[in-house]
Amino acid sequence: MSEIKTSSGVDIIRGKFKRADAGYFYIRNGKQFYRDREETYQQNQSPRQKWNSAAFAYAHRELHAIESDPALTAQMNADYESALHLAPNGKTYPTAHAWKFNSLLYEYKQSHPFE
Repeated sequence: MSEIKTSSGVDIIRGKFKRADAGYFYIRNGKQFYRDREETYQQNQSPRQKWNSAAFAYAHRELHAIESDPALTAQMNADYESALHLAPNGKTYPTAHAWKFNSLLYEYKQSHPFE
């Protein structure tokens, strides 16, 4: 920890200035300090959360590949219309993008079942 001496008129700074900052300011015994903190709390996931995260990563990766190719995008839109906006999970979606994303989630979860 290092003591922070500010040259401005601000005496007390608490927390982060920006979301992307590596650390935060805090006060202890009337003195101001700065501490770097690695935020790894989001990495502690349950097995089910890891499974869902893997499904989302797969769906995003595949959808990006589909939408970067005009022929595949046209095929996706045609499939969306022929499916009458109904995804494999039984829900209807307003756009082909949302429909395909949920179809890819369903596809991943069927091929990689959670145990």
